[in-house]
Amino acid sequence: MKVILGDRSRVVVYPCYLDSNKSESQGRKIPKRLAVPSPKIDEILRAARDLNLDPIIEEKAHPAWWWEETSRVSVKKVGPKREILVMIAKKIAEERKKPKK
Repeated sequence: MKVILGDRSRVVVYPCYLDSNKSESQGRKIPKRLAVPSPKIDEILRAARDLNLDPIIEEKAHPAWWWEETSRVSVKKVGPKREILVMIAKKIAEERKKPKK
């Protein structure tokens, strides 16, 4: 499925949006107490999948750091962007607390 530029039915999630190690000026979009340290693309993808947000990985750099090799995840918009980001961050934190097999 190709995502159309400006598709208002989807939300873009960059790892920096959820990273507790980043400041707001560095791109964090949710409160630090709800954020997770150094979220990885695969964690965001897994959390979004578990939340039935129809995630798609896109090889696109954050506009502020266009020279860095990064990815982002596009997810279905099921509410306000910040609520979606908090849901994903909570799911990642929950998964990290589970014991490894």
